[in-house]
Amino acid sequence: MADKKDKMPWREAWKINVRSIRLLNSKNKLMFPYAVIKALLNTVFSYATLIIMSQLIGELAGGRRVEKLVFWAVFQLVSTAFFALINGIMYHAYAVRNVNFWSNMMRIEDEKFMSMDYCDVEDQRVRDLSAQIAQNRNWKGWGFSRIEWTFGELVENIFKVIGASAISVGLITGRVSQESPYVFLNSPFAVLGFLALIFLSASVSPFLNSIMTERDSAMSEKARFGNRLFAHFGFLPLNPEAMVDYRMYSQNEGFIKHYNWCREGRVWGVGGPVDRRNKGAAGLAKIGAVFGEKLLMGVIYLFVCLKALGGAFGLGEVARYVGAVSGFISGFTMSIYLLNNFRVNSKFLKDIFEFLDIPNKMYQGSLTTEKRRDRKYNVEFKDVSFKYPNSERWALRHVSVKFEVGTKLAVVGENGSGKSTFIKLLCRLYDPQEGEILLNGVNIKKYRYDEYIAIFSVVFQDFWLMSHKLGQNVAGSCDVDADRAIKCLEDAGLKDRLKELPDGIETWLGRDFDEDGIVVSGGERQKISIARALYKDAPFIVLDEPTASLDPLAEAEIYRNFDKITGDRTAIYISHRLSSCRFCREILVFEDGSIIQHGSHDELIAAQGRYRELWDAQARYYEKSRQYEADRMHL
Repeated sequence: MADKKDKMPWREAWKINVRSIRLLNSKNKLMFPYAVIKALLNTVFSYATLIIMSQLIGELAGGRRVEKLVFWAVFQLVSTAFFALINGIMYHAYAVRNVNFWSNMMRIEDEKFMSMDYCDVEDQRVRDLSAQIAQNRNWKGWGFSRIEWTFGELVENIFKVIGASAISVGLITGRVSQESPYVFLNSPFAVLGFLALIFLSASVSPFLNSIMTERDSAMSEKARFGNRLFAHFGFLPLNPEAMVDYRMYSQNEGFIKHYNWCREGRVWGVGGPVDRRNKGAAGLAKIGAVFGEKLLMGVIYLFVCLKALGGAFGLGEVARYVGAVSGFISGFTMSIYLLNNFRVNSKFLKDIFEFLDIPNKMYQGSLTTEKRRDRKYNVEFKDVSFKYPNSERWALRHVSVKFEVGTKLAVVGENGSGKSTFIKLLCRLYDPQEGEILLNGVNIKKYRYDEYIAIFSVVFQDFWLMSHKLGQNVAGSCDVDADRAIKCLEDAGLKDRLKELPDGIETWLGRDFDEDGIVVSGGERQKISIARALYKDAPFIVLDEPTASLDPLAEAEIYRNFDKITGDRTAIYISHRLSSCRFCREILVFEDGSIIQHGSHDELIAAQGRYRELWDAQARYYEKSRQYEADRMHL
């Protein structure tokens, strides 16, 4: 059973559940009010049916008057049709608002990821918290997903208790005849004893059921890990990108070992914690709860029938009171169980709000980025130093540089030298700890964030294309300017490929949603990402290894059209291939987080520094490659 220290106080649990319901209702308009109305209608209809049936049974056991039987039969028919109609309308209204509950629930987390500081998006602790929330949801529906079900059930069971209490008044007030041997049932002690037994049994049953719930909660950490293994290895054979390595290196043994880890006794299998939970105290608690419910029903039948035999009421009321008291017990039992469910679920809701309440620490400016047709935007790094969160190592140190308008700037250096960090700071994905970055002489923190990043088009090394139509991928939107998208694709080197496509930019990428979709090569994917950057038409364009997946001919074409592609934009070009730097006016050479050289290609070659060393090393490699190809052709 869960440690009492892990249980959230009722006051705190109440507040966090109310907050959750308000948030979910804001995303699913009127869903919760409709759930209340639906629950009320279901309760009224069930008890109305019980009363009508008790009247029919009473009449059949008594006078058997035809007109009364016909009246109650017709009344039952009409009321059933009426409630079915009203309930159908309400159910439809509720279903319309509930159908998108799951996607709207997930959208809350998605919107948070999109709005939080990028440094938090990359923070492993934030990623772990998000994964934990998802695994809790997948394990037992903990979190927001449990709120929707628990709320509706709780409201309906509360209404059931209220309705049963109103109908059962006659059971308590009905007096047994003084001549009856069961006259002792008129005693207040008998009535109080009966009520005490009902409340005691109705309280014990949900208590026992709660043991199972709390043990489920206590198992969440192990279950999350088991689900992670299953989610990864269970679907690995379906991943086409993994199948080549999987087959070539016979990785099936390792796959089966990890897959079976959670199936054979470690999590889900026989002898595992889930199995032991069901066999141990939690399983006994479940048996005890069911046994207690059945025993209590026997006591109820005995009490009601003895009062009927004593003349307190007729046969029709027997059916009514048995049904009402049964409804009271099941409603009361479920209400307590569901309230405990709310409390247990609260700690999972706390994890969600810990994620949602992550503050945006980056300063959000208010200045509007000037819209300039001449693209005269100047950027300056002034003594900028930066280190990543949770790291003591400086990724950049005392970086100072200024971009002139229309500059074609190459950024080179070995892995880990600070090139990508330089770009992330430029795009304000991070803020530096020291120094400042200026746009037209103003600190970029003072600009509105959305407007600032709008002046950049970036082709990241790890870019992403979606299984959408080609034109939509280029536009980054469902609304596509067809002529503009086609021109950008042609400028990026896909003119011939585009002519081969019968549907042009309406062609789907991949076959996830269209069996006639195309599977593009790595080089074509890279060209599409370049076209997307061109389509945005931002004054700054950043190309991070834009030709890494291209063959030599395609790479040469990109270089040949480099000025045409970038136009009057300020272009920043990151590359390991120094031959591409000849197309840029200025070159920054990074090493250990600092700019150690700055100049044109010819100036840096003549300087005999680090750039010259890298250039000569690559030149010797290319020379050896050419010699090898010549020798091979000669043979």
